[in-house]
Amino acid sequence: MTELGNRLKEAREAKGLTLDDLQDITKIQKRYLKGIEEGNYDSIPGKFYVRAFIKQYGEAVGLDPESLFDEYKHEIPSVYEEQIAEPLSRRGTRKPDEGVSKFLEMLPRIIITLVIIGIIVLAWFFIQKAVSNNDAKTAVNDKQNNEDIEYAESGTPPKNEKTEKADEESTKKETEQKNDKRQEKKEPEKTQNIAVVATQGNKTTYKLTNADKFQLNLKVINGGKSWVGIENANNQQLLNATITEVAPQTLDLTNETEIRIKTGYAPALEIYVNDQKLDIPTTANVQNIIIQYEKTGE
Repeated sequence: MTELGNRLKEAREAKGLTLDDLQDITKIQKRYLKGIEEGNYDSIPGKFYVRAFIKQYGEAVGLDPESLFDEYKHEIPSVYEEQIAEPLSRRGTRKPDEGVSKFLEMLPRIIITLVIIGIIVLAWFFIQKAVSNNDAKTAVNDKQNNEDIEYAESGTPPKNEKTEKADEESTKKETEQKNDKRQEKKEPEKTQNIAVVATQGNKTTYKLTNADKFQLNLKVINGGKSWVGIENANNQQLLNATITEVAPQTLDLTNETEIRIKTGYAPALEIYVNDQKLDIPTTANVQNIIIQYEKTGE
């Protein structure tokens, strides 16, 4: 064991560290650490690592590396440049794999060959396209020439796709014009009419005409509610309920000729006849509303 190795070992043991502990701290293999303690620098691959390992060892056990280098410089190998240059020169002179070398030599030829093949394929494609376009133009010209000859011989212009399409569009347009005229001649659709025919106090009478149905929808404004009672012309009760936002009412009264509506709180109530809102008076909370229904055709 050298003096340097003994000094390092004593510092390690003074800190209570084993070689395994030191290996974990410095990440240097245990056998190299042991070689440094024993002065066996030949066990370390590449002499240029000796100084680095000694420095890490010293720092790990609390010794100043520079002081160690000065004090024990006669023990530490001093020729590092030659040892570093030798492995580097060996690495630089390694010959590449023979197969890779051959491939690299042939690579330019392969690339040139592929480019030539690509140019030939493109040229062939454009030539084929040009030939196809010429054939198509020739066929169209031949067809037009034949049609001109037929027209000159018979005096009747031959039909082609354009003329047939024009005829179809003309016929379609005439048909549409006839349909439009027929629709114009139709009678206008009947629009329902509901109007006030009489008013007396809080009683209002409406008359519904030009309607094929009589559907009544009862709703209330947001947060409101209103009691509603409805009877028909025969005093038969059709509804007796409180209308709320969550409980609107819809009645089909197409078979009735007259109904009488009594409201509990008219300002909150909305009455729709066939989706047409009825303009009911709100001067008083209680309103009596009569709706007379005159069916179409009667």
